[in-house]
Amino acid sequence: MISQANNPVQVEDSFKGNADLVNSELTQAIQQSIQPIMVMGYRKGQTFLAVGAQHGERLMLQINVHATEIPTLLRSRSVAEDSNDPSSGKNRPVNEKHVEGIKDYIIERADSNNKWILGPITANVAPNRIQYQRIWGDLYVVFIPNNTALEITDGQHRKKAITELIESEDDDRDLINEATFAVNLVLEGDFEQCQTDFCDMAQTYPIAKSLLVAYAGFGRDAIAKEVTEKVDIFRNKTQKIKSTPGSRTGHIYTINYISKLVSCAFTGNTNNKLSEINTEELVKAQAEVLSDCLNHFFATYPQTQYLATQEKLKWQEVTEFRDSNILGISVGLEILGCLLYYTYNSEKNYFVLDKVDELAKIDWSKTGECWQETVVINNGKGGFKISAGRGSVSVALERCIEQLGWKSNK
Repeated sequence: MISQANNPVQVEDSFKGNADLVNSELTQAIQQSIQPIMVMGYRKGQTFLAVGAQHGERLMLQINVHATEIPTLLRSRSVAEDSNDPSSGKNRPVNEKHVEGIKDYIIERADSNNKWILGPITANVAPNRIQYQRIWGDLYVVFIPNNTALEITDGQHRKKAITELIESEDDDRDLINEATFAVNLVLEGDFEQCQTDFCDMAQTYPIAKSLLVAYAGFGRDAIAKEVTEKVDIFRNKTQKIKSTPGSRTGHIYTINYISKLVSCAFTGNTNNKLSEINTEELVKAQAEVLSDCLNHFFATYPQTQYLATQEKLKWQEVTEFRDSNILGISVGLEILGCLLYYTYNSEKNYFVLDKVDELAKIDWSKTGECWQETVVINNGKGGFKISAGRGSVSVALERCIEQLGWKSNK
């Protein structure tokens, strides 16, 4: 006999789930049991179903909070930007750029009818400030009175972004007015312990930018993923997880280098995320255009012809190339991208290959004229160091454009 667990029924798109997992009598009984609790608490507070878990000898209850309830139910106590007293709050000072970034992410994805996600907010409350009861297993009922605020331990920027969207007077409010957000509620009333919890939750290992690029769905990072597989010198020679190519590996680049190249090639700006490229079709189209251009360049430039034809490289070959040529390092790909932008016809969406051929005639070795005392700096000890700052890159670009005889007002 095959169990239903091994033969699952397809979940409906309406988010109602399986129709026959729980019988209708049980569903009705649960509804009839919960509704009186909600009626008793009407105008006195809010009632939630919760899933419980024990963390560090404390109970944690996860509830779902409607977007419109987030501003009043959750409270953050941030240290003021100009304060030198960490005990004045339990959260770091608010970073407004981070808040705007979260809002922009939601707006861009929602406007394009693409999926988006925000992680749970973690908050704390003294156990005597709420009422809760275990029903069965990990299932609880929770009642939060109107005079009780949940203190945010982690997620103040998410809360502020949600609040600003909900309180906006334009269509941005409509993007989340039906959404609910998970809140992990820790039953903890000790202020110092809450500060410790914040510190503990901040002890996460930073995610390498390469991995963030590799998991992206749209925009420049998604284009970079495609380009990495389509361009001969990138395929099998690019680190997609770690933050550096690593020594004694066959990797020349990280995928994050290629992401910057993508931005520069299409916009001339390393920070442009190309958010308007928000469908799979657009991503593949732009990746195809850029990949064709890059394959042409690397097959034309003498010092990359061999590297591009090899399926994999020995670490000695990689080391020699990275040590001798700026195209083997991040700033080199950035400069290449910015120069490719001068060959890009944005109206017809193609790169002028005759001009790309001219780029292949530049001396990209670290002894090349364009890079001396711009991105390749004499260290005074018979060697050199790399300067990847905005000023150094700008001067190097101007030298290249002057050498090529191109106009610099792209």
